[in-house]
Amino acid sequence: MCLPALLAILAGCVYSSDDGPSGPGPGEQVAATLETPPVDSSGDAADDPAIWVHPVDPALSLVIATDKQLGLYVYDVDGNLLQTLADGRMNNVDLRDGFMLGGTSRTLVAASNRSDDTIDFYLLDPAMRRLTAAGLSVPSGFTDPYGLCMYAAPGGAHFVFVNETDSGRFRQWRIEDGAGGIAATMVREFDVGSQAEGCVADDELGHLYVAEENVALWRYSADPAGGTARVEIDRVRGTNGLAADLEGVALWRGDGGSGFVVVSNQGANNYAVYRRGLANGFVGRFAIVENAALGIDGVTQTDGLELTRSSVGPRFPDGLLVVQDGSNQGTVGRQNFKFVSWRLVAESLGIWEDG
Repeated sequence: MCLPALLAILAGCVYSSDDGPSGPGPGEQVAATLETPPVDSSGDAADDPAIWVHPVDPALSLVIATDKQLGLYVYDVDGNLLQTLADGRMNNVDLRDGFMLGGTSRTLVAASNRSDDTIDFYLLDPAMRRLTAAGLSVPSGFTDPYGLCMYAAPGGAHFVFVNETDSGRFRQWRIEDGAGGIAATMVREFDVGSQAEGCVADDELGHLYVAEENVALWRYSADPAGGTARVEIDRVRGTNGLAADLEGVALWRGDGGSGFVVVSNQGANNYAVYRRGLANGFVGRFAIVENAALGIDGVTQTDGLELTRSSVGPRFPDGLLVVQDGSNQGTVGRQNFKFVSWRLVAESLGIWEDG
């Protein structure tokens, strides 16, 4: 059932009346609680977010996001812009806590930079809530690096996956503390078959999910010795309503391997949800619609997205979903990011008690 009427108005809880989660339509409907200011660049610019959860005070958590014509933005969890780094055409971004640098555990941020075909690294300062460059960039070896995601293996090793526009090629790099910055060693290369961008690594289970845009959502091993073996999770133009392009992929990490995989079903302006783990069963779809009470438009053509189960302050005590909005109606060609309560999504799909 939907939340009481007052909460529905404030938080944006909207449910479809004629389409169940496995029907042919868009699925369930929720609305965003807040949105960021439009990005600085016009046109197709905003792309991919990452969420950092403050270890002590959830309200001090951050969202780091890309402008693929300019660089990176750092937002607080109220959507306010805290920092802009005009460092190049950053396409995708990810982060991991627990990276050992100079004997100290740090939060490391990685981004694919299409201006100079590199992987750029930053350190997050939790006290200042700002990013600083972590030494020199690492050449990607690609003519146009595109998607990116990070993986922290159970033994403590850290990796970054980067793919190339159009070709479908992925490279996996081991990243370590190096003299004057980050040292990166390529440990694996594989080809998914055609253009891919969105990916996410499941650190606990050792899985890598890849969205091959016009074909399928795949699960690979995230281990550098994983080779090319893969499992098809779902297929474009199959029975569950996937429509090209498939874009960003995110994880809701529950206890004991439970949880969910969420993929941007960009061609249908909605999002598909699957079980985490080996079965990856299809759960349903949802769309993000207008929150008229708060003056927040609905979301279409999402590229990147990110998700956390953790509380990130009083607005999002039950987890946060951040999505790029490809249209951002009401602005003059300037996209932004929308913040959605995960509880609203989970309740709409009937999976709130399943985490």
